Amino acid sequence: MRAALAAHGAAPLKRHGQHFLLDDRLLATIVQEAGLHAGEGVLEVGPGPGLLTRHLLAAGAPVLAVEIDPLMRRVADDLIEPELRERLTWIESDVLAPGRRIAPVVEDHWGGCRALVANLPYSISATLLGALAVHPAGPERFVVMVQREVGERLLAGPGGKDFGPLAVLMALTQRLRRVRKVPPGAFWPVPKVDSVVIAGERRADRPPPQQLETLSAFLAMAFHNRRKTLPNSLAEASGRTVAEIVALLDLQENRQKERAEAMEALKLYDLSQRWTACAQGERHRPPSGCDRTPS
Repeated sequence: MRAALAAHGAAPLKRHGQHFLLDDRLLATIVQEAGLHAGEGVLEVGPGPGLLTRHLLAAGAPVLAVEIDPLMRRVADDLIEPELRERLTWIESDVLAPGRRIAPVVEDHWGGCRALVANLPYSISATLLGALAVHPAGPERFVVMVQREVGERLLAGPGGKDFGPLAVLMALTQRLRRVRKVPPGAFWPVPKVDSVVIAGERRADRPPPQQLETLSAFLAMAFHNRRKTLPNSLAEASGRTVAEIVALLDLQENRQKERAEAMEALKLYDLSQRWTACAQGERHRPPSGCDRTPS
């Protein structure tokens, strides 16, 4: 791999969060965890020199690889056997578009991809998984390598510092499990953090896409200031008064002193839908609360 990188003037770039997973047994384990069926398409984000790509192709999967670094395709072509490359579609692009959305060029090509399997670049892992959580389409399951801190944020429950918008979205849209921890020495260059493999599958009872969009916007305000109570954080982010928010959300006295990080994901979802319904109903009248109650 190093020889191929040198031959094409390529190197792992810090700005792209590139740390290449070298452990061949671990690469095979990731592919096995994905449970791929024959001919099932895979989306791989940040393939780099194609080490995981090669394992996916050898397992019989057609792979859509999305890589922002233009030099990596040449390196991957040197390292992946020609007969395997017949099932490889390579897109030179950022996987994310402005606004933390999936890039249109990726959406145009991922139709047959049932799974996301990737050693995700550290710099985009949380943003990408959040974007996929609210997207109406895309892969139905994933097995990804992320840094340990991101893994803790994905799996966090209420009451801790790691519980935030990403954990809420994951709880409502995915069934997650931690596969295993991975030490820094499994990568080159060696990162300064531990990593973890996380697997997820889309929930059949996930909220509709539009409601997830409104939830995401609500969560940004609810966690705007984590140290403040939910009404105070929403007031600071929205420009409304605390009294208006308490009335609008019909918050009982015991809920008025809670922070967003202490609330269950379903409760935050209910409040987000009430917030949206009331805001829409109040466009043509002064704020005065809302008659609906959370579902």
